[in-house]
Amino acid sequence: MIPGKLRLLLLLFVVPSLTGCWDHKVLQDMSYISSVGIDYRENQFVIYAQMVDFASVGKSESASSEEASSNIWVGKATGKTFALAVNNLYNTTQQRIHIGQISSVVFSQKALQKDLHQTIDMFERTEARLTPWIYTTEEPMDDLFSITPMFPQAPLLTILHSPEGNYKQHSIIRPMKLLEFAALYKEPSSSIIVPTLSIEKKNWEKKKKKMPEMWVNGAIIFHTEKNPRWVSKDDLLGVRWFEKKTNHTPLVLKDDKGHIKALLYMEHPKLRVTPELSKKGEPIYNLHIKVRGELTQLNVPMTKKRMKAEAAERIKAEIRSTYTSGLKSNVDVYHLEETMFRHRYADWKRLTMRKSFSLTKNSLREVHVDVEITNTGDSKFEI
Repeated sequence: MIPGKLRLLLLLFVVPSLTGCWDHKVLQDMSYISSVGIDYRENQFVIYAQMVDFASVGKSESASSEEASSNIWVGKATGKTFALAVNNLYNTTQQRIHIGQISSVVFSQKALQKDLHQTIDMFERTEARLTPWIYTTEEPMDDLFSITPMFPQAPLLTILHSPEGNYKQHSIIRPMKLLEFAALYKEPSSSIIVPTLSIEKKNWEKKKKKMPEMWVNGAIIFHTEKNPRWVSKDDLLGVRWFEKKTNHTPLVLKDDKGHIKALLYMEHPKLRVTPELSKKGEPIYNLHIKVRGELTQLNVPMTKKRMKAEAAERIKAEIRSTYTSGLKSNVDVYHLEETMFRHRYADWKRLTMRKSFSLTKNSLREVHVDVEITNTGDSKFEI
């Protein structure tokens, strides 16, 4: 037996040497991928990786735009499969790469049509998470990944990594997480709207030099795993009235000559979809929408009652226009089939056995819109 005093003496020498874990890794000795781009060309997956210097993330006040640009690195590699392309990217990295910090994944339209389930499966089996935002693009990935934020800010403060702020102020096409996409991808009646990132080169400049910035110019729409179709932002204005997270979206009222009569900002629509069958056994859908908003600009005298009526008619027109655009691309932009699947499964099963796409121009029947104007500012309505 070792005497108590001797044991205590040994502990005093041993404990100080146990200062950390054996597999402890110094953060500065690793590289962190912040975004992944996936393309498919010439029978090869093309992988792009954006890496930022995380030491610069906390130095946004003192960093210049040139410094922000220099803190962004873009890598590229190819491979027969997505996993092999990623492995080939590791070939030339100078440090160990950590992929658990990825905040966005960007697909080209071709990549979306090639072994997409394998790409999702790899994310599920590695240290990468399914929490990144998912986008599509037709822009060159290296150009997209090289864009820096406005002002001397951290490199991650762009729509690519942090779309919530932009969406709360301009709610048209809701940003989507990869987790949500993966959950809906295999659903037999689902429609998925994935925002498309583009590069705008005209709106902003610095010292007389045009500065490129990202914006959402449309979306790729999936419908029951078929080939995805792209629809422009202008043709998707109706989807905002189906999205409860719509927080701040502009609604312009015009006269017959196209002159602006009023501008309102609408928020938090509430939607009820009622699926039915026509006498011929075809699916029909009735919509009831309640939405509130506030008046921002009033150019002509108008009663409040008239403004609410015109706003309701404008919303109806957008909903029907977007629905028609979806039909042209053979996609269900409003997830109408999903309501039939959830509430009238037997009818849905019979309909989908007959044909793969059951919507027609007559499927969208009644569209009822209730508008409430909660704030008029200093504007005086006509009595």
